[in-house]
Amino acid sequence: MRKLYLRFFLSFWGAMLLVLACTVAATLWLANERLDRERERQQAMANEAQTVLAAEGLPGLHRWLVQQVSVVAPDRLYLLDSQGHDLLDRPVPVVLQAALGRRPYPAATGAGIARPDFRLLSQLVNATTHETFALSLLHRHEGPFGAFASPEIPVFAISIALLISAVVCWLLARFLSAPIDHLRAATHSIAAGNLGVQVTALVGTRRDELALLAVDFDAMTMRLRALLESHRQLLRDVSHELRSPLARLQIALGLARRPGANLTQELDRIERDAQRLGELIGEILSLSRLDDSGLALNAAPLSLGELLEDICEDARLEASTRNISIELQQRDAATIPGDRELLHRAIENVVRNAVRFSPDGARVLVRAQPGDGGHTICVQDQGSGVPPMLLQRIFEPFFRVDSARDRDSGGTGIGLAIAARVFTLHHGSVRADNVDPHGLRVSMRLPA
Repeated sequence: MRKLYLRFFLSFWGAMLLVLACTVAATLWLANERLDRERERQQAMANEAQTVLAAEGLPGLHRWLVQQVSVVAPDRLYLLDSQGHDLLDRPVPVVLQAALGRRPYPAATGAGIARPDFRLLSQLVNATTHETFALSLLHRHEGPFGAFASPEIPVFAISIALLISAVVCWLLARFLSAPIDHLRAATHSIAAGNLGVQVTALVGTRRDELALLAVDFDAMTMRLRALLESHRQLLRDVSHELRSPLARLQIALGLARRPGANLTQELDRIERDAQRLGELIGEILSLSRLDDSGLALNAAPLSLGELLEDICEDARLEASTRNISIELQQRDAATIPGDRELLHRAIENVVRNAVRFSPDGARVLVRAQPGDGGHTICVQDQGSGVPPMLLQRIFEPFFRVDSARDRDSGGTGIGLAIAARVFTLHHGSVRADNVDPHGLRVSMRLPA
């Protein structure tokens, strides 16, 4: 997968290589241009010397040489006669003497043999005396970098570096800014309330961090849509659930106001509906508190065995009215860290739910056992079970497999949702499975 840091590295590294290659190419081109200009200038100098010698003779050539030496350099331009003497009576360099055969070449020194470093510009002939003169120009050493020591090279190098870096940075900025602009536009759409925006398709075939950010961004918007829809559905469900007991309360009040009404019976009905309404509001408030991300658990060591015994003992009172037995198979007497109040309420909701949907005379089995590095609590009833496609939905708030039957049984549809949230807060999990021949098993797992 291509990463952004690799793109940055390759971009700047490639830009540096490109700057270096262009600088070398420009340097070689400039060196050739300089050499051509220098050769043209030297040829013009030789032609001028021949013209001066022909027109003014040796005195004129002497004056011309003095003038040119002051322009070129005192130690570079020499005019030698046939005897090897300089016209200005200067010491003649060794390489010129060796070139004229006046002395041998210098011996080998260092890494190689010193070669004559000069150029013979022209052979000048005095038409009057037929004397021959050699016009020579010593080359100036340019140092270890040769043509790169030219004063023109830094200007070209800086210009090339600025141009290439500007192009590379512009392309890189465009490459990075395009998906960021898409993300910025998407955030504005979300802020305006449009949660249907998607940015993954806008980043194309990219596989870098910005593409992964776009995927995470789309996942976030999907989660926000799901949460918003869940809260809207919760609001609708709460409104619906509150409407039913309030409607019954209004009916009971209307019946109580009739002449000759049985006030005791109507007051009992009002009390039952008020109690159900209070229980429903309490469950809703509990569920809301569990959704708070800042909720702090009051964790403390507690005995799992004692907790299950207390829950089963309380549930037997309700189950005895329908001749339902609650059997506790205690195989895990471990001490675990947790919030006793929340865990008690969560497990009690599951056990009461099993009792509520078990037929009269049935058995509810509560079993605790260790395994897989944790503790598992299973509650199994002998009811009709749940359709397989709805097993995960029973932990959603206000979800009912059979709405009419659940209302008749007194359920609010929040108990299992509270249980699931409590175990999630304890870093555990809850799942439901149907058992043969009939019944539902809810498994609650806590980490060790």
